[in-house]
Amino acid sequence: MKILCVEDDPNLAKLLETLLVQHHYQVDLARDGLIGWNFAETFTYDLILLDIGLPRLDGLQFCQQLRVNSSSPSSRNSDTPILLMTALDTVTNKVMGLDAGADDYIVKPFDLQEFLARIRALLRRHPGTRSPQLTWGELCMNLNSCQVTYQDQPLLLTAKEYELLELFLRNPHQIFSVSRLLDCLWNYDDFPSEGTVRAHIKGLRKKLKEQGSEDIIETLYKLGYRLRLEKQNQTPNKAQKSQKKPEVLKEFSQQLDPSFLTSEMLPELWPVWQESQPLYCDRLSIVQQAIAALYEGRLTPEQQHHAEREIHTLIGSLGCFGLMSASDLSRQIQQILKSGEPLGLAEADQLQTLTTKLRNTIEQTNQQIHPKSDPQPQPQSKTPIRSTLLLVDDDFPLAQIIAIEAVNWGYESHIATDLRQAQQLLTQYKFDGMILDLNFPNSTETGLDFLATVRDQYPNISVVMLTAEPAWMKRIEAARLGSPCFLQKPLTPNQIMQAVSQVLEQKNSLSTRILVVDDNLILLEALESVLEDAGYQVILLNQAEKFWEILEQTAPDLLILDLELSNICALNLTDPIPSPSVTGWDLCEIIRRDPRWNRLPILVLSGYTDPETIQRSFTAGADDVLSKPIGPQELLTRIEIRLQQRKRWKMTELDELTGVSLRRKALQDLTSLLHLAQRQQQPFSLVMLDLDHFKRINDQYGHDIGDQVLSYLGKLLQQSLRQEDVVGRWGGEEFVIGIYGIMKSTGIHRLQEIFEVFSQHQFWAKNGIPFQVTFSGGIAQFPDDGKDIQTLYQAADTALYQAKAQGRSRIVIS
Repeated sequence: MKILCVEDDPNLAKLLETLLVQHHYQVDLARDGLIGWNFAETFTYDLILLDIGLPRLDGLQFCQQLRVNSSSPSSRNSDTPILLMTALDTVTNKVMGLDAGADDYIVKPFDLQEFLARIRALLRRHPGTRSPQLTWGELCMNLNSCQVTYQDQPLLLTAKEYELLELFLRNPHQIFSVSRLLDCLWNYDDFPSEGTVRAHIKGLRKKLKEQGSEDIIETLYKLGYRLRLEKQNQTPNKAQKSQKKPEVLKEFSQQLDPSFLTSEMLPELWPVWQESQPLYCDRLSIVQQAIAALYEGRLTPEQQHHAEREIHTLIGSLGCFGLMSASDLSRQIQQILKSGEPLGLAEADQLQTLTTKLRNTIEQTNQQIHPKSDPQPQPQSKTPIRSTLLLVDDDFPLAQIIAIEAVNWGYESHIATDLRQAQQLLTQYKFDGMILDLNFPNSTETGLDFLATVRDQYPNISVVMLTAEPAWMKRIEAARLGSPCFLQKPLTPNQIMQAVSQVLEQKNSLSTRILVVDDNLILLEALESVLEDAGYQVILLNQAEKFWEILEQTAPDLLILDLELSNICALNLTDPIPSPSVTGWDLCEIIRRDPRWNRLPILVLSGYTDPETIQRSFTAGADDVLSKPIGPQELLTRIEIRLQQRKRWKMTELDELTGVSLRRKALQDLTSLLHLAQRQQQPFSLVMLDLDHFKRINDQYGHDIGDQVLSYLGKLLQQSLRQEDVVGRWGGEEFVIGIYGIMKSTGIHRLQEIFEVFSQHQFWAKNGIPFQVTFSGGIAQFPDDGKDIQTLYQAADTALYQAKAQGRSRIVIS
């Protein structure tokens, strides 16, 4: 449990901290109201202890301000219980404190046992802490006595082990990364290394094991830790488990009896399977040719490697179609082919048996599955949607039929039978969507060429491609050009409009873009189907030489990479000899070295599950590694986790307007930088900057112009300071800077250079009048002005106020 204690009496604050730590609470201390407020806006607390008579921001104002902010989604502690502490024992003061938003009131001097009891009472009222006892199987934690037992035998834990166990028991379904554990269980100015966190978890696990308990903490690779769910007190029965099984998206990786395997294939993959099945048989024929050569004693290393590569492809592809038995057979074949020992007749017999069984499984698929006829869906509502469609097809009768059906679905439509006419209509009307044929025999321009034009000139129009050609590469090219749907004739008008309606309804929600890079076209198709059904906008790529171009054009939110891009080479058109193959590891390392993309989530796909491959993937920069065959539900879950982490990173770490760190991230980085300076016995300077008369700028020129000023200053600070320095937006027009290894006498010269550039920059008002802005600053230095962030912040903030008092537009040394 994490407590913020705001108390200006250092002796009492130290006493309370010692007492609370002894009772397994995590405590942050603040010496005045403003610093406490900064903490409350930066970290999440379970309880706030608040003195009333505080400097700079008194306890009553603190309470009122915190409760007023309860409607703000960014308010971290609007509902956090508050215990007021004061020496003023009057009814009036108590009433004022409770009316200001406090939950309880205690008068100094107070009895420490009563103090602890009031804290326990407030925490019991908190929604997440009602139960005085936490259990996991036969493991029991008594929150009142702070005792842990297993099978009624006491378990002796250190304070941090107790806190870790309590955190997991209170949040049984949450995953805690190492950084999140640091945030929850350590003081802001006492962050240890990540290795320390892992050491505490290791110690907790060891003590549980010695007591006879199973390991209750589950490690999720590259995600963090969580409580194992299967040992919870209430185990769902089979009926409950079956209800949790997804109805729409079934697991590809579900293990079934072979006779029922193909019945689990997703309906949308069935057409893909029909086209892919002969290709898989061709791949298997290459393997069987290698086996025949092995029987005859003429198998070459190249032929064996070729066969191993083909069977490697089948492992992932067959599994993605739900054919897990076939995928397992392929894996067994691969293990024999890739073994380091010379192959003989015994291995040939094994390979022959396995490949025969695999071919039978593939060829019998058509006989085992009979997809249900899909009745033509009817629109759920005929209410006019007030959307306008452009139908571009040289088949005018078909376009007419589609236009008639579009009316039934509530759409107005216009028809163009060639691309020139379509271009004219685009200049006359505002269209929400377009149905575009792929080929126009009487034109030198294709539908894909026109799609590229629409994407550049009318990016808000959703273009559904319609063609009679089963063109894989054109489908991929259309996806790269931003088409959300690719339909193949023949289709009924109702089916076409159903697809168009889904695209337009999901138009606003298709903001999450996923770039998939793989040399397996069939796997690309399968992934596209699964991801689009989940509401993602998918960009497919199988050419490494266009990777960076497509990355820059599409700006994806997440990247999925195959590790072994065997068919992808970085081609040089001026050199007849192709350059070496590009791997997923190569692309990972390139991305992680680019400042713009180094935080892009990367999911790596691999048919190998050995520790070396996994470790190399994470070393190259992957965020997660998924082994083929991929279960759709697992894939979507992993994607959602990474996207949520990216979203939290953007929200909690970076200020969208200025590009610098937000206060919480800046505070953590400043603390780490200060600890580094302490260990290395180096100077460290803390700077507070504040724009002069910024309210006047907003009032006179508008908030959008004020945003331009803030944005420019943020970018200027980033460009002017070193990469190892910390730059953060402290709030409003105030910025904080941490400079490592530089005395404040040197740091002020660097800030003066930034000041000169900023103060001479011209901003432009909406009426065309130029204006200039200045800032004021204060700088403090470790260890002369303080040995912790709180003290340095106070010193730099005091210097900042001195700069303002002296007329602003200057930097003052503390």
